[in-house]
Amino acid sequence: MDVPFPDNWTYLRTELNWLDRVLANTIARQRKETKEVNRVARSPLDRATSHWWQGLINLDGVVASDSPVDAPKRGSTKRTYQQQMEARIRASQEKGIILGLPSLCQRLSLSTFEKNLVLIALAPEVSRRYERIYRLLQEPDQPQASGLPSVDLVLRLLCRNDAEWRSARLSLTGTSKLVEHQIVLLPDTHNQPFLAHSVKLADPIVEYLLAEQPQLPTLESLLQAALNSDDHEVEPLSNTLDTWIPTPIHHVLGTHSHSTIAASTSIDAWTRVILPERQLIALQHWCDRIRYAELVDEAWGFRDSTDSVGTIAQLIGAKGTGKTTVARAIAQTLNVPLVTLDLVSLNPAQSDSTLQHLLAEAPTVLLVKSAQRWFGRTTPLPTATLHHFLQERQRSRSITLLSLEPPGTMRAMWQPYLTDIVQFPLPTQQNRQKLWKQSFPSTVPLAADIDWHALSKQPYTGGEIVAIAREAAIYAATDSVESKLSMKHILKACQNRTHRALSETKRKQSIVKKRNTLKSKNAANH
Repeated sequence: MDVPFPDNWTYLRTELNWLDRVLANTIARQRKETKEVNRVARSPLDRATSHWWQGLINLDGVVASDSPVDAPKRGSTKRTYQQQMEARIRASQEKGIILGLPSLCQRLSLSTFEKNLVLIALAPEVSRRYERIYRLLQEPDQPQASGLPSVDLVLRLLCRNDAEWRSARLSLTGTSKLVEHQIVLLPDTHNQPFLAHSVKLADPIVEYLLAEQPQLPTLESLLQAALNSDDHEVEPLSNTLDTWIPTPIHHVLGTHSHSTIAASTSIDAWTRVILPERQLIALQHWCDRIRYAELVDEAWGFRDSTDSVGTIAQLIGAKGTGKTTVARAIAQTLNVPLVTLDLVSLNPAQSDSTLQHLLAEAPTVLLVKSAQRWFGRTTPLPTATLHHFLQERQRSRSITLLSLEPPGTMRAMWQPYLTDIVQFPLPTQQNRQKLWKQSFPSTVPLAADIDWHALSKQPYTGGEIVAIAREAAIYAATDSVESKLSMKHILKACQNRTHRALSETKRKQSIVKKRNTLKSKNAANH
């Protein structure tokens, strides 16, 4: 869930776990096919030609027997394994953690296939059980055969169809980056097919990829040493370190990677949160629960101690008191998108499908506005469905913010799921002055006549102040006389805001009056 890897070995272990799943699926498929062949074959010739009489080869399309897993269903919104790994790698980079294989991929702009090829070749350097597995998949009748993966095995594990097979094969030719930079070593033999060649990593590259703390200068020197005899120029590492995303080739456990809209990092969103310091520290600690969960659970051994790793918080406060601002600050800190659901604008008939979509998407930071519409006394959803939703959010490394405006309340049955309850008070006069000053971006030309103290006396919420500031900027932009935003523009915006507020108040008073009149008539009739 976009949690950085604490070190290079934790990253490698995660990638090797993925490789284990791929190999297990391939072995299971091969055993099934071998069993079917042996049930019919009567001679070695029968076995050698089994792909003909079994009808397993499809010359016009996909060789389905070589696919380790089924393709994901089209339209799925859940992030693929590859997308999750890319997000965690980016999170590690932001924490200054160097990971061996990703840094190599960044340096040479390797595709996902090339990255996985290196991983497959690296595995026997980590554990010799991979040698035994590779022999089983390549030469089951020759236990003394090389334990290195062959070109054929790599292509079978990672390619789904002919187009991918042809493209991937080019990654092992003499002009490929991996061969050119002497990352991958292929035997210089001409008495066997190219597919039979073993794939081995150069020893210096192996040492770099397995280092406890890989160093970028070390990688740079290895790559430059490989090109000393050539006239090639390699783009400096600093130009590619922060921009790499693997070039997608249909991944064994996922399809093309999709770009996500990350939280903006141009302005620190916490500077816009005006709350008591103690409360602010508590809110920022929610981010630490996500950022350091991997270290605490995996490295320090707390993984099996509890299933409740998610934060579910109730935010209570009037409109404009900063609940959404806090949610944005949390998402920005974690560098993830903020997913917001306003139940006021949601058709109750769409509640179930919307909730199922949220479960599938599993956002790291979720803000549910007017949450009492789901978790109050009346709800369009079955109780069991809501229990399941909260349980799933509780089990995942995520932050779920349930926003309520007074007098909205939640039923007592949902209280045990809450890890925190936060009250958002109306801003004090001192806080309102801060809100006024920060509501105008530094690029806005402000006149010297703005009376911040006078403005702070007006009992506006933070949301109202932001809205008034923008309206005042519109007035200033259309003013042909003055070139700066002045006090008169702000006062004009305040007057408009007051008129709208009075109109809304009168409308609500009229509704209440009509209701009271109707109640009186009904009482008189009885």
